[in-house]
Amino acid sequence: MLSLSANPLQVSNRLIRTWFVRLETYVVQRNLRKIGVAGAPHIPTFTSQAELHALYYLARNCHPASSALEIGSYLGASTCYLAAGMAKINGKLFCVDTWQNETMPDGVRDTFAEFMENTKGARPWLGIVRKRSDQLVQTDVATPLDLVFIDGDHRYQAVRADFQRICPWLSPEATVAFHDSLSYEGVSRTIGEALASGEWVVIGCVENLCWIRRAARNRSDG
Repeated sequence: MLSLSANPLQVSNRLIRTWFVRLETYVVQRNLRKIGVAGAPHIPTFTSQAELHALYYLARNCHPASSALEIGSYLGASTCYLAAGMAKINGKLFCVDTWQNETMPDGVRDTFAEFMENTKGARPWLGIVRKRSDQLVQTDVATPLDLVFIDGDHRYQAVRADFQRICPWLSPEATVAFHDSLSYEGVSRTIGEALASGEWVVIGCVENLCWIRRAARNRSDG
């Protein structure tokens, strides 16, 4: 129940935010259903709903028929949201993981069958690369990449290596998103170094997800 002393403008803003969140959820879930992964919101994940929605829109806003890369796919929740966005622009998402759960808190196990089952509706928009990200080569994906989501090994050397590896494969206006940007020193340090170089700028953040893009003066280098 609203307080009689509540500021009408504050009440209106809360109602608008609530309406917007519901509309966003409806739009995203409709597009998950369209590609056959309606169960994506129920896939176990360490990525929040707000972060998953952000990933959908990052993919949705890529250039038509472009390519995206996900480093660390786990059970496929983020994969489904990214694929739903890529489907809207007739794009392709490449997923790189060992699916051996080496860096996950629930312990080492083979999760590949679960991933394949959870993402089977999205298969037309996926390229699956089962290997360590430090073994990834350019021919494993279609370049240039318009979007990269880094959510693999969060240790500094691993995150930094993933970021450096994909940089030459990016389109000039590509977005690079990092999960756990606030929770892991290795992730935040990598982002910080990119920003300190002056070559990259922060474009947006949602909870523990942060995404960056080359500064305008550096985009011709991509």
